[in-house]
Amino acid sequence: MNKKIIIMLIFFYFISHYVYAIDISSPSAVVISYDTGRILYDKNCKEKRKMASLTKMMTAILLVENCKMDEEIEIAKEACYIGGSEAGIRPGEKVTAENLLYAMLLPSGNDAALAIAYHIGGSVENFASLMNKKAKELGLEDTNFENPHGLDRDNHYTSAYSLALITKYALSYDKIKEVVGTNEKEVDFGSFNKTLRNTNALLRTYDKADGVKTGFTNGANRCLIASATDNDFKLIAVVLGSETSQIRFNDAKALLEDTFSKYKLYDISNFLNIYLNIPIIKGNKDRLIYCSSDSKKEALTEEEYSKIYVRQNFIDKIEAPMPAGTYLGTYEVLLDDDVLYSKDIFLEYDILKKTPKDYFISSIKNMFLKLELI
Repeated sequence: MNKKIIIMLIFFYFISHYVYAIDISSPSAVVISYDTGRILYDKNCKEKRKMASLTKMMTAILLVENCKMDEEIEIAKEACYIGGSEAGIRPGEKVTAENLLYAMLLPSGNDAALAIAYHIGGSVENFASLMNKKAKELGLEDTNFENPHGLDRDNHYTSAYSLALITKYALSYDKIKEVVGTNEKEVDFGSFNKTLRNTNALLRTYDKADGVKTGFTNGANRCLIASATDNDFKLIAVVLGSETSQIRFNDAKALLEDTFSKYKLYDISNFLNIYLNIPIIKGNKDRLIYCSSDSKKEALTEEEYSKIYVRQNFIDKIEAPMPAGTYLGTYEVLLDDDVLYSKDIFLEYDILKKTPKDYFISSIKNMFLKLELI
């Protein structure tokens, strides 16, 4: 083969396997698998940044966890005319929790977010405390809320990755999933109706898009959480700090499409079958037999799937007596250093020490076994 052709083939192989990486201009971004939360793309995804109206995903969580959707909420006068993006609710009106959810998540109503905060927390400060408590429950150490709407405050911050995890949790609620995927909705604001339009343009321009939320402040710049589904494979993308509204939509779509092209959901259940056969020393049983199986799908490239391996670390023997609940070891399924699955195994029943009676019965059994062999 011509030397030039060989060099060109090597070059293109190198480009396609090692150099290629999608280029986006947003300073911080992440893509995760909705099913597992695994990071599939990362650009400064754990960098602390202002979050603008993406804050409202946490407000939505507290609403659905504290209120029935048909519950009527009286709009506090303090909630109205705050500025920024507003849904147009009026003080003294009674609006259902469901309609406030639409008012907050479609046109990004700061007034709706405040109405929810006053209803649940009694004040912005108390509601922010509830938001931070929920963030801690979700394991978010880089996140702090000072208000329910996202207007800039010095100590109001998070990261792209934490926002992806907040969204993953939020979308476990069918009502939130329904609302963020709605393009347009007529809602009852008490004495009047209003048609609300979703600010997330991807719902109208990208056929795989099914959510989630836009955001903008001077401090945060343009932000977006976007979800999309291809067959049964669902992704969440977050872009923060984009210079223009179009850039955030373009970046999110490019990230989602690129991830769909590289990854798919693999069934890794065949790696999750555990079988233990541990000898018991001086126990009323000779061996501990343990079997279990589990099922799981994981977002992987074809190459990653081929690199999955199992690591298990269990005690090599049991010395009686041993009480139920004793830790026996851990079974892990890994990709490089990433743990895809982990299970700690504990003794499910007491292992008793062999009694004189047990020894006698064992010797009788052995004697008959020898006679049968003769």
